[in-house]
Amino acid sequence: MKLIGRDTELGIVREHVRTSRNLAIWGAEGVGKTALVSEAIAGKRDVLYCADASTLKAACESLLAALGLTVAGADNIQRKRAILNATRGKRFCFIFDHVGHVTPKLLSLLESIHDSHPIMVVARSLAWKDTGHLKLILWDFHTLELGNLRESAARQLVAAEVTRLGLSVPDRRQLAREFMRLSRGNPRRIVELCAQASRGRYVFGDRLSSNLLDLDRRIHELNLQQ
Repeated sequence: MKLIGRDTELGIVREHVRTSRNLAIWGAEGVGKTALVSEAIAGKRDVLYCADASTLKAACESLLAALGLTVAGADNIQRKRAILNATRGKRFCFIFDHVGHVTPKLLSLLESIHDSHPIMVVARSLAWKDTGHLKLILWDFHTLELGNLRESAARQLVAAEVTRLGLSVPDRRQLAREFMRLSRGNPRRIVELCAQASRGRYVFGDRLSSNLLDLDRRIHELNLQQ
């Protein structure tokens, strides 16, 4: 499905990849950070995408897979060395997705790559308490905060999901308004609400059903804060 409501952000990410500039993308869970990056780098051969940068081991394994390399029985030092050797003298844009709390060991990998290649990091937050030592390499990064969709884009997403799922609703505008209220414009929540509706968990115009979905949203938000 076409990325909805992100034309400006998509242009920014593509321009940073094209001009080899460092970029940090951040925003709450479900706003579409991974979808945005995936769309921006589609078809690019000079990009190395690390799908999981939550730990040093996960980052090394993801990058080795992207490079098509296997280092049997290796530890993190050997994995790191294999990555640096395979990319030495070449020019890649490294993208680290799902960055969590960066430890000194993971920072060492990021710094080694940062010395020779442009980097893009994707995280829920750029605060020290959330990303740890990541702050130490962000001094020459541009930043892009990704927020929830505006109402017009949220309505487009609801309409697209209703069509894709084949939902039969008497008033799409009213449904879009209701789902905008329940999701607050978070794309993932909009998709989840439409999926729930397709499974019969939501009855259009039913107050009890709406209240249950509202409760479900609040529980979801509390889980994210823990």
